Amino acid sequence: MPSGTTRRDLPAMTTSYDVRRSDWLIVFGVAVYLCVTRASKTVCIAILIAVAISCIVALHRSMISRSLASILILIFAFGAINSQRALNDFADVRLGEYDGYATVISDPQNIGVATRTTLEIGHDRFVVYAYGRPAWRMAGAKVGERVYVRGLREPFEQGTESRWVAQHIKGKFRLEFVGETRLVAPPILRSVQRVRDLVKLGSDSFEFDDQSLFTGLVIGDDTRQSKSMIDAFRNSGLAHLVAVSGQNVSFVLAALSPLLSRLKNRLRIFATLGVLVWFVLITRVEPSVVRAATMAGLAFLSVAFGRPTRTMRLIALTVLLAVVVDPLLAWSVGFFMSVGATCGLCIGAAPLAKIVRRPQWLAQLIGATVAAQLGVMPVVIFIFGVPSATGIVANVLAVPIAGLVMLVGLPMSLLSALFSNFGLSEIGEQMMLPIRVGVRWVWWVAEIFARLRFEGMVNLALWLGVFVGIIALRHRSSSV
Repeated sequence: MPSGTTRRDLPAMTTSYDVRRSDWLIVFGVAVYLCVTRASKTVCIAILIAVAISCIVALHRSMISRSLASILILIFAFGAINSQRALNDFADVRLGEYDGYATVISDPQNIGVATRTTLEIGHDRFVVYAYGRPAWRMAGAKVGERVYVRGLREPFEQGTESRWVAQHIKGKFRLEFVGETRLVAPPILRSVQRVRDLVKLGSDSFEFDDQSLFTGLVIGDDTRQSKSMIDAFRNSGLAHLVAVSGQNVSFVLAALSPLLSRLKNRLRIFATLGVLVWFVLITRVEPSVVRAATMAGLAFLSVAFGRPTRTMRLIALTVLLAVVVDPLLAWSVGFFMSVGATCGLCIGAAPLAKIVRRPQWLAQLIGATVAAQLGVMPVVIFIFGVPSATGIVANVLAVPIAGLVMLVGLPMSLLSALFSNFGLSEIGEQMMLPIRVGVRWVWWVAEIFARLRFEGMVNLALWLGVFVGIIALRHRSSSV
C-alpha cells in the first residue's frame, strides 16, 4: 500500500468513475487556467485578481489550505505569463522574400489543383499552397526533409490567424520555385515515415476511399480523404473517426501489452514511454493523441511507482502539463474535444451503463457512446452548432467496428506489407479482408446517417427526447 494511503482511500483508486468534490474543484481550476491562456493581457489581469480574491475568501472561510491557495495563484500567474510569451512569439515573424532551405513539417495534401503543406523557415512556420510545377515537386516531399525553395513570406488576412495558432503557423508562403535537391530527414522521422508507407502498402488492395479512411483511422493520415467523405462523417456525427484520436493510444498499448509485460520494471517503463512517443510521431503530433499519450504515460508512471491517482485528477494534470509545454494548444479544437470526450467517459459512462443494465456489453457501449457525445457537446455547439441527435445511433453502430479496425489494423497492415515485399501479396490481401469489411461498414454507416441528419426544431426535439429518456430510465432504475 502506498505511503499516506488509507483503506478508506482504496475504493476511490480502484474505479475511474469516482468523482469527488475535490475533483470538481480541480476541474474548475483547470477550466479557469485554460481561459487564462486564451485571454488578452487585460482579461488575464482581471482573471488573476478574481482568483486571488476567491482564494482570500476561501482562506477566510477555511475552505482551502494556505498552501493550496498559493499554488493556485502561482499556477494561474505562470499560465498568464507563459501564454502571453507564446502569443508574442507567434506574432514575431519575419516576412518578405526567402531563398534557401526549408523543412517540411506536414504531409503534402492535394487540395483541388493545389498542393498544401507546411514549411518551417528558420523558426517560423508557413502554410504553402503550391501550384503548377512547384506543386508537382512538393507533392513527393516527406516530413522532416529539407527542400530548397524560393518565394515570398506573407502575413495572414486580418481575422484568419486564429485558425492556424494551434499549429504554430505564422503566415503564408507564396512558393515560386522548388529545387530538385532534398536533404534527408532525421533517422527517427525516416523510421516513422517508413511505418506510414508500410501501412499504405498493406492496405493497397482497398478501394481509394476505403484506404484513405483506413489510414485515417489507424495512423491519422487524412491527406487523401475526399470532401464527400469528410462531409459525410461530419454530418453523421462521426467526424471524430475520420482522423486518429486518443482512443488509438489505448489500442496500441493493448496490442503491445503482451510484449511489454515480459520486460523488467525499469526497461518496461522506458519501452512504454518510447512506444507512446513513437506513436505520437507516427500520427504527426495530433493534439488529441498528445493528450492521450501524456495521460497514458502519467497513469503508467503513477502505477509503476506505487502512486495511483483518480482519473479526473489525471486528466486535469494532463491538461495542465500539455498547456504549460505548449500554451497554443488552448486554441486547438481537437484538443478540447479530446478532453471533453474523456471527461464525459469518466463522469457519465458508468452511470449511463447502469441505466440500460442488460445486456452488459450493450449497456457499456451505449453508456460510453452517449457519455462521450455529451462530453464533447459544449465544444461542438460552440464551434459547429447543435449536432444531429441521430449521431448517437451512428456512433453505437460504427464505433465498435472502428475500434476493432484501430486495434488490429496497424499490426495486420504491417504484416500484409511484409508478405507483399516477399511476393506474397495475395496472402496479405486475404489477411486484410476482414479489416476491409470493417472499414466499409463504418463508411456505410456514415453515408446512411448523413442522409438522416435533422436540423432546427426537429433536431432539438430529438435531443430533448434523448434527455427525457435518460432521466426516465434513471428514475426507473433507481426505483427498482
